[in-house]
Amino acid sequence: MAFKIPTLSEVNSTVENGFSEAFYGTSGVLRAMVLKVFSKVVAGAIYLVILLVSALWKNSFISSANVDGLVRKGDVYGMPPKPASRARGVVVFTGVGETSVPAGTVLIDEMTGNEYQLLTAATIPAGQTTATAQVYSLGFGASFNLPAETVLAFRDAAPGDFEIAVNSEGLYGGSAVDVTVDGVVRQWGESVEEYRSRLKVRAKNQPMGGSVADYWLWAMSFSEVSACFVVPNWPFTNNTSVYVMDFRTPSIALNSTIVGEISDYITSNDRRPATSKPLVGTVTPLTVLITVAIPVVNDFYKDSVVSALKSYFSMIGPGQSFSRESIRKRIVDFGGVDNCNIVSLIVNNVYIADDYTLDKTYTAVGDDVTINGEVVNVYSLDSTVSFENLT
Repeated sequence: MAFKIPTLSEVNSTVENGFSEAFYGTSGVLRAMVLKVFSKVVAGAIYLVILLVSALWKNSFISSANVDGLVRKGDVYGMPPKPASRARGVVVFTGVGETSVPAGTVLIDEMTGNEYQLLTAATIPAGQTTATAQVYSLGFGASFNLPAETVLAFRDAAPGDFEIAVNSEGLYGGSAVDVTVDGVVRQWGESVEEYRSRLKVRAKNQPMGGSVADYWLWAMSFSEVSACFVVPNWPFTNNTSVYVMDFRTPSIALNSTIVGEISDYITSNDRRPATSKPLVGTVTPLTVLITVAIPVVNDFYKDSVVSALKSYFSMIGPGQSFSRESIRKRIVDFGGVDNCNIVSLIVNNVYIADDYTLDKTYTAVGDDVTINGEVVNVYSLDSTVSFENLT
């Protein structure tokens, strides 16, 4: 039988029965006397030891450890929690030629009041009207992420007459989660359960200097990445393609600023295998329209089914497939319904009769190879899944 931690009341009863049998020859409830009081004192002392042993036992396993225990496990593996991260990307300045905006200039999103600082100067050459600059948010968290074409303004006196907008990739990568560690509230770039999942992968896969798990752990160490898919020997022998994304944001795809930093980390000579040529790329999210027939259509079952689909599609990456039957099985197994039918499955406006394979592509220009893959836009499933009554 499974080990069960007794309650204080159960410990006290055990001690009382022991004293009763030792002093009176039979177990039972002690009369209101000194031995009864003494048994409560002994039970309380024993229970403190039980709680200590219980905490040590739980924290010896990654699956049951509390936050403090997880951090200590991470120290052993050299895997600290992801730090809180800032939104980053590129902004475009439009103005008159031969003007410049210096690095360090602070921009502001007037809708939210969030501030962003230039990492590089933006200089518009003579004869041109636009220039770009790298920026990052002055605060941490997803609230600082901005979609493409968001208009920004100078926080302080403008160095010139410019129109400022986020480029087509958007500003993304902000992540911050409040977590209490040793009684102190800290900001992580991932949730406690996401950290637990990473530690489980590390515990099951010892470093091999270039295994699929190694690449996954390297990419997933970035706060901006919530999911990663690794395809070995693609697109060529000795290439390992690493697709990174963030299912927590509407864009899902990471911008080139973040992808570049991840690529530099994975492809550094201190990390990549000598014979490997790793490639790091992001993804193109696909809109998937699903009509599901279930026995009872109400908000509870609809939310449950959508949650099951989000979990399912977030595990399917470039080069992998899903089918109407696999979707139906996932809903029955994890959606809380006894039966269902996939009435319609449409991927990017194409009706799917059976199954669909998510594409993985590459572009080669000389020695420069770039990769991109397809994933399902799980962020939009709340609005793209519709329901019918199963008859």
